[in-house]
Amino acid sequence: MRAVVIDQFGGPETLHVVDIPIQDPAPGQVRIRVAAAAVNPVDLGVRAGKIIAHEQARFPMVLGWDVAGHVNAVGEGVTHVRAGDKVIALSPQGITQIGTYAEYIVLPAKYVAIVPDGVELTTAASLPLAGLTALQALEKLSLVPGEMLLINGPLGAVGNFAVQLAARQHIIVLGAVHEKDAELARSLGVHIALDRQKDLAEQVHQVIPAGVDAALDLVGGAAIQGTLTAVRDGGRYATVIPDAALRSGGRAGTASPEWKIPSGPFVPQRSITASSILVRSDVTQLASLVNLLAAGQLITRVTDVFPLERASEAHQLLAAGGLHGKIVLVP
Repeated sequence: MRAVVIDQFGGPETLHVVDIPIQDPAPGQVRIRVAAAAVNPVDLGVRAGKIIAHEQARFPMVLGWDVAGHVNAVGEGVTHVRAGDKVIALSPQGITQIGTYAEYIVLPAKYVAIVPDGVELTTAASLPLAGLTALQALEKLSLVPGEMLLINGPLGAVGNFAVQLAARQHIIVLGAVHEKDAELARSLGVHIALDRQKDLAEQVHQVIPAGVDAALDLVGGAAIQGTLTAVRDGGRYATVIPDAALRSGGRAGTASPEWKIPSGPFVPQRSITASSILVRSDVTQLASLVNLLAAGQLITRVTDVFPLERASEAHQLLAAGGLHGKIVLVP
């Protein structure tokens, strides 16, 4: 089969198509004939050597976390899907090094969810990583109807889903966007559009003097401090940025984590509960998301569809930023 691989960590030019053997599914596994694989920021991090330790890397390495396609073969003991079923899955490539930029992929059946009729596979491929990250971040923040949530990147892949899912829970969403994108943000469920070019915390406190109940950081870096400052005393803060959280002697997301910003590490004050989100594959949650998509109650956007041979170009386009949708590769 054809697959996009890297033989070493580096820039987009390291991506190239090769022929590699097709694997058979073991007990409890399924083989999927890939119809579409989305490109995510984490793929750029893996490619650059920022996610997988150099000494643990296995080359040639196939990249990609999101996959949509048809079940091609099932291993012993698999009962909830069968050959021919239209499915999606999240492959935690940064942990397993099993990537989706290929014509076929073998995954544990417990990762695989059925795609309802009426959902295009190129659309479905944009859902697993970003959708599960958004859902699990909101789960971590434990918001209730009427509470106020600040999202500092509401129009990115994760932010798009986080805004819609929060609005469905009757949470009041504040989103930081460019002025030209304010109407798009409101159409997704942002109640109060803030200007991302101006001081975020100052704008929040002008509208909500005590601060928001919670904040979801999808930007990291210099945005962390301003986002935290916008949270009320005793509020909650979560980030999906992999290198944002540091913890001496424990895992990120535990009590009193340190957070890294350009000026150095700091510990959140004012009794703010801070946590980092590491997405996990959850087939029940994934099924709920794709059913919302099928019912028209969740919107996703695909901006470009490229063949596998143009994976390098897809990475460059994503790195350039400014996209309001996903890039998808097709074999």
